[in-house]
Amino acid sequence: MIKQLTVALLGGLALAPAWAVAEVSSPRQIADRPAAHCQTPRWSPDGKQIAFDVYRPKKDERETWILKFEGDRKADEEEVTTGRAAAAAALGGGSKPPVVDFAWAHDMTALSKPFVFSSRGVRKNFDLFADGQWLTDKNPGNDGQPAWSPDGRFIAYTSQRADSGDIYVLDLANDSKNLQVTLWPNATEFRPVWAPGKAYLLFTRSHSGAKGQDIGMVVDVTRPNETTKMVTTWTGDEIRPSWAPDASRVAFYANKGNTNDKEFDLYVVGIDGQNAKRLAKDVVVDEVLGPAWSPDGSAVLFVKKDFKRDNPVMWARADGSASGVLDTGTQLNGDLALFGDATGRMRLAFKAQGQKGSTDKTWERLYLVTFGMEDLKPSAAGE
Repeated sequence: MIKQLTVALLGGLALAPAWAVAEVSSPRQIADRPAAHCQTPRWSPDGKQIAFDVYRPKKDERETWILKFEGDRKADEEEVTTGRAAAAAALGGGSKPPVVDFAWAHDMTALSKPFVFSSRGVRKNFDLFADGQWLTDKNPGNDGQPAWSPDGRFIAYTSQRADSGDIYVLDLANDSKNLQVTLWPNATEFRPVWAPGKAYLLFTRSHSGAKGQDIGMVVDVTRPNETTKMVTTWTGDEIRPSWAPDASRVAFYANKGNTNDKEFDLYVVGIDGQNAKRLAKDVVVDEVLGPAWSPDGSAVLFVKKDFKRDNPVMWARADGSASGVLDTGTQLNGDLALFGDATGRMRLAFKAQGQKGSTDKTWERLYLVTFGMEDLKPSAAGE
């Protein structure tokens, strides 16, 4: 189905007079649940599966499911469990243990079930689980937010061993030795994110006594004292960092300079903290993931906070030269997850509260649209 890609000027995202015609597919619903929200899609490394979260607010239950595809056709759904659900449920007073913080392994051949997640284990607190076993059940406190390094050696995670959280890594090449990566005694560090193809690790830091959150990076997790540096230390909050495909830049949300600290803008900055660019104002902040990069690193996808247009999906060139609307045909969007192949064809999975015009805006469902890189280029008249 032919849809339109509205070319916009960067400064205030005002509409330009030129239009570009985009081959964007009609939205296809791929997941929904009765009386539940479907959220946070995550593509597998090979692009053949999507993990997503299910939240039932009336029961306060959280699950993770996996969608499997044959080509672009949804083939199967499978719930993710620990394999010891009965014992864990007994510890929880009979309730099913939640599966949270799901993360794919570095490749799809790493394990028979190539992922790691956090759940309530043999104790009452949360531990990491993968390949049929608990990985952090000897640790005090809660462990979560796992991230598997691209080379398969490390699993980074957030550990609440004291009042504040810290980033640790399991060194799978060294008898799963635990290494503490963040070393500030009066700060909380969380949400580790590995760089594509590199051992760099991003994290978010909330410092005691200082207002706001900042983004930091560890170049070598085996030498955190010598290789940790801050990417941002701005006034206010910088959150949800996501790596550019070449690991040279980071996209994130920040409320720097905004009178309303609940209003966040989209920024891109070099990993040295230099050449920061604001690409869009007043955007929707995802629950878990950050902005979605195009496979070639030339553009960033995000959701604009604009209730009159039902929070549209938008794109912006990473160099700040242009931006536009990607007409997904859905309303109240969020949680963008983008997968691209070598041909430039892209598949965007995201949550939305129905297709445009629907009056049923109660529950979030997952949708999928496809398009090409050429659809993110403005027409000549708009440049």
